[in-house]
Amino acid sequence: MLLKRKEAKSYGTKKLIEGSYEPGKKALIIEDVVTTGSSIIETVEALRNEGLVCDQVLCVIDREQGGVHKLAAKEIQLHSITSMNAILDFLIEIDFITPQKKAQILEELRAPVALNGNRAICWSLENRKLLLSKNPLNKHIIEIMMSKQTNLCVAADLTKTSEIIELVQKIHPFICALKLHIDIIEDFSWDFITSLQTLAQEHKFVLFEDRKFADTGKTMELQLNKGIYKISSWANMVTVHSVAGDATISTFREVVENQNTAMEGCLLIAELSTEGALTRDFYTKETVEFAKKYPNFVGGFICQKRCHDDPSFFYWTPGVNQEQRGDGAGQQWRSIQQAVTQDKNDIIIVGRAITSAQDVKAEAERYATAGWSSLISRSD
Repeated sequence: MLLKRKEAKSYGTKKLIEGSYEPGKKALIIEDVVTTGSSIIETVEALRNEGLVCDQVLCVIDREQGGVHKLAAKEIQLHSITSMNAILDFLIEIDFITPQKKAQILEELRAPVALNGNRAICWSLENRKLLLSKNPLNKHIIEIMMSKQTNLCVAADLTKTSEIIELVQKIHPFICALKLHIDIIEDFSWDFITSLQTLAQEHKFVLFEDRKFADTGKTMELQLNKGIYKISSWANMVTVHSVAGDATISTFREVVENQNTAMEGCLLIAELSTEGALTRDFYTKETVEFAKKYPNFVGGFICQKRCHDDPSFFYWTPGVNQEQRGDGAGQQWRSIQQAVTQDKNDIIIVGRAITSAQDVKAEAERYATAGWSSLISRSD
């Protein structure tokens, strides 16, 4: 039996870990309840520092508040005797609570809570799942992210349809979204769109048209539904500037909600990754205010740093490149660690670092693995 002290004593053995043990031996952690797993990770690190092998945890109850994913990111496997869902299902079975009460309890567990008057938010995906699922677009995306374990969106800024299809056939296991600029494609056809939709449905990723809409409501309606691209008929999501005001966003929402389209929502552009961009400070704050008015339609933001304290939005960030810091044409890049861990974004948008790689598939897998690891192990 070993004991981990909160801090090493200044007298006696002066050890953080007390008990009889030998380096190289295995240690099993036993807990009554696991919530986020943070305290367990501290204990595991202390045990490993003493030379012990520790990668297994046994608990009575898993509260299902992100602990299993956070521990897995540190190569720790959690075994639970029961879970919060199982307990609530039993209470329903014996008519002690209703299914509606179960849903309420789970939402309260996973929603932001107040501690000593201050808002304390757990940003793990598991905790945010119910909040995110209130938005149709985010519900779709989080289901993909958690089933495929990826937060990678690849920007397919290519000009030939054959190049895009070939790219998707290589990277589809590793992406949650494919970002397009449909108006740069030189040989656009509806056969191409049909092929993309088939691939997206079969391999679980969303089609993201980075159109950056910024006009009056009526013009945006025409841009969405008409012309040769008919964006609303195939894109699951688009980007929108808030520069034209929230009335434009309202009109856009009505188009999506009242017509038979593939559209599920949009992202508002809060910040851009280009050097000297004017999308900052006041503009970013106003964009956040617009989004708060339409939570069932706006799925989140394009931003450089998490621009709001609401976990029901997703924060997408462009300009991610593990090796380079710019392209000489105003584009600024940063690492996954900075984009996700430091700047607190959720989904990384990667373009040329993958599409121009010698081994596209291997590079997509590398970015997906690093991005997901950074997201689920992030301490907020």
